[in-house]
Formats: sequence, structure tokens, C-alpha cells
Amino acid sequence: MKAEIDDCKFVLLRNISETEEGSLRLVVEEAKIGRNVADSEFAHLGLQGKRLIESDINCRSFHVTWPSYMAYSVRNEVFVAEDKSEMWEGRLLRKYSNSHFRDYVAKATFANDEYPGPYRHWGVNCLNHIVDVVSTADPTVSCVRTGESS
Repeated sequence: MKAEIDDCKFVLLRNISETEEGSLRLVVEEAKIGRNVADSEFAHLGLQGKRLIESDINCRSFHVTWPSYMAYSVRNEVFVAEDKSEMWEGRLLRKYSNSHFRDYVAKATFANDEYPGPYRHWGVNCLNHIVDVVSTADPTVSCVRTGESS
């Protein structure tokens, strides 16, 4: 199911919540290139020939859930700079082997590989938001809406 998110061209963060004490759930929705800007409420911006990135009933929706986490962060995509020293696998749902956020958690908490145990940094790269999660558990990904055309 993790690969299914990476098959999406884009995803939008629709909700982030703690479903139980210390657990985390993201609701992300697939987005696709949609209507022409000239045919939308943004026509006044003078972006003729450009298309909106939108989600509709034909797009999939996913729950990405961690049963526990040590830290998470939400960043505005506009301010995120990619760093060539970071290493990961995946595209929209990334599993980092080297990252500044993991280093930050190691310095800002007393967590280590003995307590609470080996931990990983996951990143969910949505349009407009980047969500970083450090956890000892891998996320569970479930498709909660397959889209009408699926």
C-alpha cells in the first residue's frame, strides 16, 4: 500500500490528528492536473494556459497511521529546501536513512536505540505541506477511497 501512494502524481494533506494518545494519523488525498485556470475562480490571476492541481471523487484517499511517534513536524512546502546530504527511499512517502529531522530528534530528546528502540524518520511529501514523523514503528497505509474510476 505504501507504493500506491508513490504511484500518485500529487497528494494533498487533508487532516492530521492524534487518534489515540501518542498515535498519529494523516489523511492524504490524491490530486491530479485538472481544470484550466481560465475556467476557475482564479481566472483573474492572469495564468492563462495553466491548469489547476485538484482532487475529485475519482481520486484515492489514504490514511497513513503510526501507532506511536516520538516527534512530528508540518512544514509549509514553500519554505522547504532539499538537502543533498539527506538520503531516503520512496517518492511521496519517504523512509529516510539520513536526515536533519532525525538528527534534531536525537539532540532534542533522550531517545536512543535502546529506549524506546531503533527509530526511523518518515516523510510525507504533500502539495503545500511536508510532514516529518519519527517513530519506532513503520506506518500503516490504507486506501479509504478508491475513486469512482478505479
